[in-house]
Amino acid sequence: MEESTSEKRGIGLFGLIGMVVSSCIGTGVFAITGQLAGVASPGAVLVGWLIAGVGFLALAFSLNNLTDKRPDLHGIFSYADAGWGSMAGFISGWGYWLSAWLGNVAFATMMMSTIGYFFPAFLPGNTIPCIIIASLVMWGITYLVIRGVESAAFLNAIVMVCKVTAIAITLAFAIFLFKAGIITEDFWGNVYNAAVAAGAYGPEAVGLGDVGTQIINCMVIMMWCFVGIEGASVVSARAAKKSNVGKATVIGFLCLLAIYVGASVLPYGYMPYTEIAQLDSPALLYVFNAMAPGWGGAFISIAIVVS
Repeated sequence: MEESTSEKRGIGLFGLIGMVVSSCIGTGVFAITGQLAGVASPGAVLVGWLIAGVGFLALAFSLNNLTDKRPDLHGIFSYADAGWGSMAGFISGWGYWLSAWLGNVAFATMMMSTIGYFFPAFLPGNTIPCIIIASLVMWGITYLVIRGVESAAFLNAIVMVCKVTAIAITLAFAIFLFKAGIITEDFWGNVYNAAVAAGAYGPEAVGLGDVGTQIINCMVIMMWCFVGIEGASVVSARAAKKSNVGKATVIGFLCLLAIYVGASVLPYGYMPYTEIAQLDSPALLYVFNAMAPGWGGAFISIAIVVS
């Protein structure tokens, strides 16, 4: 009876998928459009996503395999402990916690600067009032986790739906307004590189480089997009079914890849990537504001705050 009650209270498959997706998708998905546009052409971006997709899919399958082979272990740091000893496990666990904790600084700053879209007094996002409000939000989330990971995971799944819905609406607009002629106009960056060489963009402009260089620059950005893919493994001890952990990791990764590719590539069919590269961050906010004048900017701003 006790085991049955524990399973009912555990985190289900949907909640675990939510942990994976929400752990990876934050404000970065709204900024990556402009970040990639600044270093690569559309063709190189697609090749970069193909390489990153294959590599991180292998990682997702590795986490799935570890969960199946060692269901007695919980959390990614437990694998380091089992494989290389307690010191490795300690460093892995401490480093993982520290990276997550320090990441809150960037999240809080982005949240408050986005609120500044509605209330300019909060710009640039690092003032004393911003620190106070952001701290209250962070302590509120901490309180939820202290109450129980299951309730926090349930809220996390709801937030995931809100974020993915907002991104889906944005991508729907991008698909509807997509024009192949815009994205293929300079698919490999040759036109832009030639214009820079001719001095069309001024003496300080720097070319994108060859396709190989562009792909490498893309990979530097893309590597950070999947930090958090281990989200389901971290809370595996609270999963209703241990077998759902690996499944959630793979499903969550596939959802993430589709979202990231769509968010970073589809806007290039609405606005030339050279123009997107010149937009303020997060670029997707301004792209969608152009797609949906009057309400698009406010819509994305709210989505960023939730993210």
